Amino acid sequence: MTNYYPIIEISDDAPYSTEQQGTKTKYWLYRNQKLSLFKIGRVNTGENWAEKVACELCALLGLPHAHYELAVWKNQKGVLSETIVPQHGRLIMGNELLAEIHKTYPEKQRYKVQDYTLGRIIALLSNKNIFLPINWQPPSKDIENAVDVFLGYLLLDAWIANQDRHHENWGIIHSHSNEIYLAPTYDHAASMGQNERDGKREEMLTTNDQGRSINHYILRARSAIYSGKSEKKPLLTLDVFHQLAEKRPKSAKLWLQRLNDISLDQCQSIFNRIPPSEISAVAAKFSIKLLELNKKRLLRGEND
Repeated sequence: MTNYYPIIEISDDAPYSTEQQGTKTKYWLYRNQKLSLFKIGRVNTGENWAEKVACELCALLGLPHAHYELAVWKNQKGVLSETIVPQHGRLIMGNELLAEIHKTYPEKQRYKVQDYTLGRIIALLSNKNIFLPINWQPPSKDIENAVDVFLGYLLLDAWIANQDRHHENWGIIHSHSNEIYLAPTYDHAASMGQNERDGKREEMLTTNDQGRSINHYILRARSAIYSGKSEKKPLLTLDVFHQLAEKRPKSAKLWLQRLNDISLDQCQSIFNRIPPSEISAVAAKFSIKLLELNKKRLLRGEND
């Protein structure tokens, strides 16, 4: 019998408040005297399984991350995540941080933010007052600062084809004792082609037309991060990782080694534990192939 990940059933009368951030429907719930965020996946997408799979892949890489469980509340399927913010602390997202430094920064704009550049992110996270994520033990002394950890987040994005590292999808945690920490990585639902239809997935896996194949599909994954304010398109996920990796070669080598050590069987085991009610066989097959191909691209250090 397969040991499926549980689908947590949340009591209909769980006390809650609505979360305004983001485009998805989210609720803060109190369960077992703990604050957790319940995020409802969009209809006809795989956002819920993608979030859970990405969470487990973070664990394999050794990245600090929000933990997600599949859940259902009031007959609505989603994922449940205990808050990453300690009591009396505050999560300050990238857009707010960048707007404090750059007075004309479009803090409220969600997409196609050309002011949202890799250089600005690096400069911000290079602040020596920003500590590594709370209660996280780095896998090596080569992880020296917040930039090195963020590089791991970018490797994850390139691996899983996460196209949603916008300026609200990372941040810092300001603790009650006035210390500042890089926040764990969170919100990875826009990854692994979770919104594609099974017919298209099947075609991409089997076609002889290279222009319509999964090999071509993975080349198009773009981050939300720009290389410069004058650029018309954001960087490809692999290019963002490469550009920062050049500046932080020791931590890049470490994260690539961590990726290299993860086997295809380990990835397959994660998908095997997603209940069949939450993911189709072809979606799982497609995602595993995507992870395999992107891993090879990252380890080759190439973008083709």
